Amino acid sequence: MKKLMAIITALMVMAGCAFAFAAETTLTREEAMQAALDYAGLKAEQVSFTRIQMDLDDGRRIYEIEFIYNGIEYEMDVDIYTGRVFEADRDCFDRYDYDDHDDDWDDWFDFD
Repeated sequence: MKKLMAIITALMVMAGCAFAFAAETTLTREEAMQAALDYAGLKAEQVSFTRIQMDLDDGRRIYEIEFIYNGIEYEMDVDIYTGRVFEADRDCFDRYDYDDHDDDWDDWFDFD
């Protein structure tokens, strides 16, 4: 019985350490923003961020990041643990029209 309790205690300690490690390896908002900017090849002073939100997408924790640069709206999903951009889109945008059907930038997927 003592052996069983020792095993259970050891497993609980290991699970607690794994949880603490996972909690420490999540990206901050700023790191996720930088990952999106790096992916787009832009700098923070060049863009206007319109949305930065933590979300759950098909069981994956992500940051949804949107920003505008030079009349183009960028939308990216960044994995909260790895910082990998796994979904990206860019669309022409101006204050009178939202063009999501005829530009070359739509559905911009270039993942490694």
